[in-house]
Formats: sequence, C-alpha cells, structure tokens
Amino acid sequence: MQIQDFILPLIILTSGFVIANILNFVLEKLRKKAETTETKLDDILLHALGRPLYILVIVIGVYYAIHQTPYLGDLINRFDEGYGYRHFILTIFGTWIVASLAKNIIREYGYELASRTDGHLDDRLVALADMSAMYIIWFIGIMIALGAVGIEITPLITGMGILGLAIALAAQNLLSNVFGGVTITLDQLYKVGDRIELSGVYGDVYEIKPRYTRIRTLDNMIITIPNSRVINEQITNFADPDTTVRVKIPVSVAYRTDPKKVDEILLDIATKTPHVLKNPKPSVRFTEYAASSQNFELLVWIRHYDDRHPVLDSIFREMFIRFKKEGIEIPFNQMDVHIKKDQK
Repeated sequence: MQIQDFILPLIILTSGFVIANILNFVLEKLRKKAETTETKLDDILLHALGRPLYILVIVIGVYYAIHQTPYLGDLINRFDEGYGYRHFILTIFGTWIVASLAKNIIREYGYELASRTDGHLDDRLVALADMSAMYIIWFIGIMIALGAVGIEITPLITGMGILGLAIALAAQNLLSNVFGGVTITLDQLYKVGDRIELSGVYGDVYEIKPRYTRIRTLDNMIITIPNSRVINEQITNFADPDTTVRVKIPVSVAYRTDPKKVDEILLDIATKTPHVLKNPKPSVRFTEYAASSQNFELLVWIRHYDDRHPVLDSIFREMFIRFKKEGIEIPFNQMDVHIKKDQK
C-alpha cells in the first residue's frame, strides 16, 4: 500500500466532517427561525433531526472512507454483500429520529391536550406513554436492524425472554417499584400536588417517577418512597375527590358541666372561626362518659386541607377563653392517694 491509496479515504472522511458541520449550521439557523413561529411542530422536527443527522453524515463518511481503503474495503465487502450494514446503520438512526419525535410530541402536545380535559385518566395515560414510548420504539428498531444484518430475531427474542426472567428474579425490587409506578398511573391513586399520607409520611406529592414517589412534607423536606410500597400500604389522599375535609376536635369537660352549655359554646366558636364552612354545618357529638370527664367531639368542615392547622389553633385558643369565662373545667388525669394512719 502506498500513501496515494489513503488520499481518497481521507478526502471522503474530511468531506463527511465538513458536510456534517455545514448541515448542523443550517439546522441551527432553521431552529432559531422556528422559535419565532407559532407552531411547535417545526421546533420538534428540527430538534429530532439535528443530532442524529449530524452523526449520521459523519458515520456515512467513515463508512465510505473505509470502503475506499485498501484491504479494509475488501474485508467489509465480503461481510456486507447485501448491504446489510448500511440498512443496519440507517435503521438505527431512523429509530433515533422517530423515538425523539415521539418523546417530544408527547411532552409538547400530549400533556397540553390532557390538561384541557376534566378527568385525570388521560393525564395518567400520557405520563405512561412518556415513560414507555421510547423503550418500545427502540426495541422494535433494534430488532429490525439486527434482522437487516442476518441475525435471527426469533431465537434472540426467546433468549431475551429467558434472560428477562433471570433479570426479573434478580431485580424483583426494581420491577416491583416500576409496576407500582404503573399502578399509580393507571389507577389514578394520586397526582403531583395532592396532599397524601403514605407509609407514615404526610405531605404534598412533589414528583412521580417510574420507580419512586417524592413527597414534600409540611416541614419542606423531600422524602422519597419506593413505588412498591404503594401496592401494599394504605394511601390517604386528602385532595381527592376535592380539597374539603372534615376536622374532628376532641373536647373533654368535668362531670358537673351541663352538656347543652358545651354544645352552645362549641357551635358558637365554630361558626365564628375563619375558614369553617357554613354548609355542612358544624356539629357536636357526645361521645362517652370517661373515667374523669364527659367527652365530646366538635365536627367542622373546611374548604381546603391547608386550613386545618389554623382552624385547630383558632378553635383551641377560643375554647380556653370561653371555658374559663363560663367556669367550665377542663379535666386532667389525676390520682388521689389516701394514707390511713394506724391508731394504737
């Protein structure tokens, strides 16, 4: 081999890099122009084409440069008589473009369309499509590409099934978390922004991922919970079906207190407390005769669960003032000890 034998491959290789950079420059100009248009479809298309086309041109340049290289060209032609490797390369890059298009279309249009409807099922389905679309497209594309180079797909799929079973046994926790994420999506257990109580954690749903859910507590801490816990544990969703909640406030008074007087005071306090709804009306229940007290329960409805603690604070403070003014004793646990003195 002589130096002249490498001139043409070098020219082809250099031309590939030059054309790729020119193409990238043109696409960048088109992307900036697309940003000024009203539709997002041109932005999505150019974004999906940009990187794959840039790399594809370079790969094509390398491919043809190798074919023009002595010995290497003959070696590749022996294995690529039916142009299978060309089909393989084009299929992989085509899959890349389609997967990018699908992902960006779902994120730009899917969530926007789902937000216009009243129900939450379409939001969950869009989120599920967002998580799975790319994996499905890539799986199909790789199978087609492998078939192009003469690899039997059927035994491969069978082998992947056996391998998948082995992986499933070795990664039970990971898969159970993923299935938990699918359960959250399809069963609409909760969504981002909902106030929930899960696994002893109380707070707002901050983020839902395929493997875990992140909750922001009222102390502004982020707690991550594996989605597998969703399948086995009780979930309390305070935001579903709406944000109104009933608050139960326990009240204990001494035995000599007239229950009717307690009812009057508690209902008067409840009706004057901010954030307490007029309908349903506040109510008082006489729950039990305890060891040292009469026990009541004040029931009030509030419009939003965020108002629960301010309402409790306001009612407890007013109860202390009113009970003290009316001479109503709030009992506490106590023990009387009598000592008997022996008389001789």
